[in-house]
Amino acid sequence: MRQNGGSGGSLFTTIAVAASLGLLIPALLIGGAVVSWREPDRAREILEQQMEDRLDVLSKSLAVLVWNLDSAAAREVVSAVMQSPEVVRIVVTEGASDTPLVDFHEPSRRRGEALQGQRPVLRAGEPIGRVTLEIDDHLVVEAAARQQRLYVATVGGQLLISLVLVLALMNSRVLRPLRRLSRFAGDLAGGRFDAELPPTRADEIGTLASAMDGMRSALQQQFDAQAGLIDRLRGLAETVPGVILQLDQDGQGRLTFRYVSEASRDHLGVAAAALLEDAERFFAQLHPEDGAAVRGALAQSARTLGPWQQEFRVLPNPRGESRWLYANAIAQPQDLGGVRWHGFLTDISRQRGDAQELERHRFHLEELVEARTAALARATEAAQAASRAKSAFLANMSHEIRTPLNAIIGLSYLMQRDAVDAVQQDRLAKVGTAAQHLLAITNQVLDLSKIEAGKLQLQIDSFRLEALLAGVASMIGPKAVEKALAFEVDCPPSLGRLVLEGDSQRLTEVLLNFLGNAVKFTEAGRVELRVREVEPRTQPLRLRFEAEDTGIGIGADALPRLFQEFEQADSSTTRRYGGTGLGLAISRRIAELMGGEVGVRSQPGQGSLFWLEVPLPWQSAGENAEAVGPAAPALLPQFNGYRVLLAEDNPVNQEVAVAMLQRVGLEVDVAADGQEALERMAGAAYDLVLMDVQMPRLDGLDATRALRRQGWDKPILAMTANAFAEERERCLAAGMDDHVSKPAVADELFAALGRWLGQSSAHGRSQSTASPARPTGGLP
Repeated sequence: MRQNGGSGGSLFTTIAVAASLGLLIPALLIGGAVVSWREPDRAREILEQQMEDRLDVLSKSLAVLVWNLDSAAAREVVSAVMQSPEVVRIVVTEGASDTPLVDFHEPSRRRGEALQGQRPVLRAGEPIGRVTLEIDDHLVVEAAARQQRLYVATVGGQLLISLVLVLALMNSRVLRPLRRLSRFAGDLAGGRFDAELPPTRADEIGTLASAMDGMRSALQQQFDAQAGLIDRLRGLAETVPGVILQLDQDGQGRLTFRYVSEASRDHLGVAAAALLEDAERFFAQLHPEDGAAVRGALAQSARTLGPWQQEFRVLPNPRGESRWLYANAIAQPQDLGGVRWHGFLTDISRQRGDAQELERHRFHLEELVEARTAALARATEAAQAASRAKSAFLANMSHEIRTPLNAIIGLSYLMQRDAVDAVQQDRLAKVGTAAQHLLAITNQVLDLSKIEAGKLQLQIDSFRLEALLAGVASMIGPKAVEKALAFEVDCPPSLGRLVLEGDSQRLTEVLLNFLGNAVKFTEAGRVELRVREVEPRTQPLRLRFEAEDTGIGIGADALPRLFQEFEQADSSTTRRYGGTGLGLAISRRIAELMGGEVGVRSQPGQGSLFWLEVPLPWQSAGENAEAVGPAAPALLPQFNGYRVLLAEDNPVNQEVAVAMLQRVGLEVDVAADGQEALERMAGAAYDLVLMDVQMPRLDGLDATRALRRQGWDKPILAMTANAFAEERERCLAAGMDDHVSKPAVADELFAALGRWLGQSSAHGRSQSTASPARPTGGLP
């Protein structure tokens, strides 16, 4: 640290120069400028005033003389005024002729800027002549310059004396104590904590000195603590299970140990002091087969500055025991291309022995894994075969159950429309209701199978909430009226007008399940459906649907089981009310698939409240959303003039389908299988084909492919009792245009015909439409 012992120190010089530049010179320059600016103006004002005064004196003194044309006396008066050294010229003229009566002129006095003034000579208020006076300002300018020099000398001298006094005081009271504190700080930096501290003063420098004295105590404590820490770390390094090391490599590749713990004697057989003297003694202790690898690993770590991590052997100890060591060190770059490693060596002999033992068992483990893998493959193949068998069984079961149901539902529909006896109509309605109930149970089993197989997919569409609720109400309201129950739907109008995005059919299915159960288990009172926003107008909008009733209620012990498959509150519920116990389970699965959840709150004898919360994207109310819900009853459509071919192998289903088609004015031909359908179409013109899928000789898929290859481009509608989505995809892939599931409900069949008849002349294969949704009902 540089020490300055006199007033010529750099800080003193800096302050002196700064004070001179910042105080003295600006004061002189500014003061001089002010004097230079103000004094000439004041002198000129005085000079102008003197000129005015002299003109007044001359005009008054010369009035009588000019009137009398006494030029001699006038010359004496003017001569007296010309005695002033600043007067350059005086001209006195008489009358209006401007003839000079007196003219005194001293050109030698014109050394600067001249000022000129005139004054009329008056007699009884009338002008009788004129006096012209010219004055030079060089004397005034010289007086202003002398004033400026005097100001600079006076002010500069005073400032200089003040500056010298201030600097002397600053050097004595500030700089000299600071230099002493600087020397004291240098002693502290060098670890000389017994250095003498300058005497304490009652000012800021004294406060600084006290703070530095406190710093001396703190530094001394830290120094002692660090010394103790170093001693502890050294002791710790000597006791850890391994060798702690610090290894350097210079730019020429020479290795030197900077530090090695005393554990090197146990691990390497060499004392730490010996390794510090010569690093080659470390390599001399390595196994001959590992020495070159260790050097190569160190060289690689030095090039890449990556860690040195390596396992190697050392020479056997006197007892003949071979040892394995593991090196783990971090490389840090040093000056001049050097590298320093900080790390440790650990004895891993036991781990290596264990690894060798594990290696001996590895082969046996591989054989066991191969055997288990083969067994798992066989089990997987068996599971896949079982899954395929399950799917085939369900598809076959769907076909076998739906085929007779098609006949039952179709014939009961036809007979009910033809019957005139009220008793017969009532009995036929009950037959249809029983068949629909059996169909609903079949659909539930298939839905559950789809859910478990992960094949149930949501069909996203746009719909208005008010339309969906109206459809639900139209299906539940009559059932509630039959039991004399009050049924209400509570939904804010602003919410009902929103256009939502989601699977409206599945959402309707869940609500119908909740409300159907509410009506079923309520003998008196009311059933209410409420809709609320969980969080106002979020995106997506999270809606809460609540179906509340005043029915029998549910016990607390049964609530956890309600949403499980094949579960109801108790066995008496099944005996009294029926049902499979699948409806709520399927509702829970559908809600989860939509990203929502379901729940229930109930007490015995106090009714139940089933709720559904589900997120649905939304947009402002519009007219583009599809209205969800059953259409109002309408007259049967008429398709007069159209000819269709029905390919169906079941005689009863033929009879049902023909009767339904003829009822709406269609001309119908029947083919018992796909081969007969091809033969009939070769000689007749049809507007549409209703094609069963499973038929003898040639099934509906192969028959459709053959028709498309022959260039037939009219609509082909599949009619199949297989309700799985895969069946629909197979039909569309084969070339069919639409899909009607069995049992064929009249409204669905007529709606499908309405979509395609009338399009025959402009039919295009790209106009594939989604198959109509099967009717949904309350799930028991």
